[in-house]
Formats: sequence, structure tokens, C-alpha cells
Amino acid sequence: MAERELDPTVGGLRDEDVEGRDWERVQPRRISDADWKRFEGYIGEILSALGMPRNTPGTLKTPERYLRAMFDSTEGYEGDAKLVTAFPTECNGGPDCDLSQVVEGPIPFYSLCEHHAFPFFGHAYLGYVAHEHIIGISKLTRLVRLFARRFTVQERLGETLSRILQAHGVAVYLDAIHLCTQMRGVRESESTTRTTFWRGNYESNPQLRDEFLNIARSRGNGHLS
Repeated sequence: MAERELDPTVGGLRDEDVEGRDWERVQPRRISDADWKRFEGYIGEILSALGMPRNTPGTLKTPERYLRAMFDSTEGYEGDAKLVTAFPTECNGGPDCDLSQVVEGPIPFYSLCEHHAFPFFGHAYLGYVAHEHIIGISKLTRLVRLFARRFTVQERLGETLSRILQAHGVAVYLDAIHLCTQMRGVRESESTTRTTFWRGNYESNPQLRDEFLNIARSRGNGHLS
């Protein structure tokens, strides 16, 4: 499949370099059949060395399934063609745009920690005060999934989401469970990691931050404390 280049965004997303601006173009990953088989062989050797029996009905194709699962779980590296859509605001970027904020959440997300390649998953809440354009509500969900479905850490995920929206202000709240702390290491089964990120109006306006958190809590169903 030939790589497609998309027209630049109309302004709903920041036009600076964020993760290589991969939100505005499709970048298919290409792995040849020969490389795919070779990678399956490596995975099989590792699983065998760790103790997995490789000759049972349930494990004969485990290397193939594992590789496919990892590939599918990191599809965010390929970009999302539908993220370039944005719409003009009626206030045309003027001071009246500061009067309201858009809040979306909880948005479920699943990601892979770049330290151990273990999953971490949770919910995202995004808020922004529009500037000259607004991004469709469904695009906020796509934005979270685009940057979550790759190898990353929670701090970078939130920081990236806070930078990419071009607005008077951006707020991001993430809560997540990390399997790398539950299945290994300290084996802490009850902990949840919470992170917040503020930009623009949210940095300078405590009332706006409180409003965002109150709206998010009202939708949280126990996710926010």
C-alpha cells in the first residue's frame, strides 16, 4: 500500500512538531513476510527459554499471535487520516472564545509502557478553550487513541495531548493502572496513577481548572477522586 500524504490541518490541531506531526498523515508500517517469520522465530525462542511448552494446541501459534497483537496494539504510529478535520468558531478567535470550555471524557485508553512493554490503561479527560477552530468531539477520542496505541509513558501521553491542541487553553487529566507495577516489581494491586497537565488559560486561571475537574468528576463514575 502506497503511503498517502494528507492536506495540512485547518488549525484545530497545533501545527508545530509533535511526535513528527504524525497526527496529520498516514504512515503505514511495512514488515515483509520474511521479516515477519523471522520475528516469530525470535519470539518463539524467547518464550521457550522462559519455560513455555511450544508443542501444545494452545501454544503452537502463540509467537504469531503475540507478534500480531503487538503490531495491532501499536497502530498509533501509523497516524489517523480523520484527525485533520476542524471547524471555525463563531467567535473567530476573539476574546469571547475565552468564555466557555469544551470537556470530553471519560475516554478509555490502552497503551504499552515503553519500559517493560506491559499494558497500562485508564481514562482520559480533555478540556480546551477554543481559539479560531474547534475539533469535533469524536476527534478528541481519536486523538487520545492515536497517541496511546504505541509505546509510551503516561507523563508523555498527557504532555503530548496538552501540546497538540491549538487553543487558548488545554487541560488533560489521566488516570491509569499500570500492569508493570501489579505483575512485577512492587506488585501493588490497588494503585492508580493520576496526572494533570495545564496549558494556556488553565495555567493562569485556578477557577477554570476547578471547573474542568468538577465537570470531569461529575462524569467519572468513580474514576476521579
